Amino acid sequence: MSPRIAWILIATLALPSLAFAQVEEQIANAIRSRLEANRRNDMATWATFVADDMMAPLEGATPSKQSRIAQQQAWPREVTYFYGPLQDMKVRINGDTAIVTYHADQFTQIGGQTTSIHKWQIETHVRRDGRWLLLGVADGLIPPEPKTAKIDPALLDAYVGQYEWAPTLISKIERKGDSLLERLGGGEPGEWLPESETTFFVPGAAAGGDASRMIFVKDPGGRVTHYIYRELGGTDRIVKKIK
Repeated sequence: MSPRIAWILIATLALPSLAFAQVEEQIANAIRSRLEANRRNDMATWATFVADDMMAPLEGATPSKQSRIAQQQAWPREVTYFYGPLQDMKVRINGDTAIVTYHADQFTQIGGQTTSIHKWQIETHVRRDGRWLLLGVADGLIPPEPKTAKIDPALLDAYVGQYEWAPTLISKIERKGDSLLERLGGGEPGEWLPESETTFFVPGAAAGGDASRMIFVKDPGGRVTHYIYRELGGTDRIVKKIK
């Protein structure tokens, strides 16, 4: 194969990747432009990046796009809603449809005071008349990482043992220095850190939206009887200590 033919073949194979990267950049730019228009309360420009049939959670009798425009236009001029830098953006394209995920701080400024919340955003975009438009959107809270508490090591020793989720699913709790180690079923062991003397969390889980806690409970005599597995917004699960 001649060098010229080899170069042409390599360039031809690279074209799809290049085109894909360009489409990803188009979508990312459309998202940033939409959010910037939102920050300026410029809903006319915002609307040009959103499909008329866009759907968001809790859509009522009024379609989501029209409801969103009416809501923001009703805000007094002292209210500003905006996003911080978009992080970990990922784009998956299938024909004229794209799924985009990213996370960011979302800020609300009212009367000189600014509050924020960190969320995942999941968006569906469609290509219509050569433009990428927002078709569907949902977000999810990313809770802050808890601070680790320093507790009496004797408390950790009291929590060591076996806890029953079901007769065939046993949680084995061991001590690992100033933390606990759980072995659940045949999975990899997971570390628990103390948030307080009775409450533990999985380090790093908050970044994925997991705000679950394990809360140890004792009887009047001071014996550990079970722990409560508590998920944000969920119902409690009692996991009894059996050994």
